[in-house]
Amino acid sequence: MDKNKYKISELAEAASVTVRTIRYYVSKGLLTPPKEDGMYSYYSEINLKELKLIKAYQEKYLPLDVIREKLLKGEMNVDVDLEVDKSKNDKDYLFRKVIVAKGIELSVREDVLDKEKVDILVNYVRKVIKNI
Repeated sequence: MDKNKYKISELAEAASVTVRTIRYYVSKGLLTPPKEDGMYSYYSEINLKELKLIKAYQEKYLPLDVIREKLLKGEMNVDVDLEVDKSKNDKDYLFRKVIVAKGIELSVREDVLDKEKVDILVNYVRKVIKNI
């Protein structure tokens, strides 16, 4: 199989988790669901990076509901390798989702802005929204 596409069993092996764990994480909204290619579903490098991030948070003894909230808020400040292949297009990159205000979210590609710049941008957007 293509090195950027994983069957669920291949992803489980690469991330050192079980297939059941992957299915559970997808059902709980911790892991992006697989992409479909005709009759087949496959996972990507992004899913592998998400699993590494989840494991890094778990090593800090955070419960899964807290990890899910951190992921939804775009808090990805744990020591984990999140480097992505620069030759891929936008849909294959890992994005940080930041809730700016109720009903408004900002998606930032991980390799484009660092956390400090994202925080500045979020604060600016929040100020603009208050003034509308």
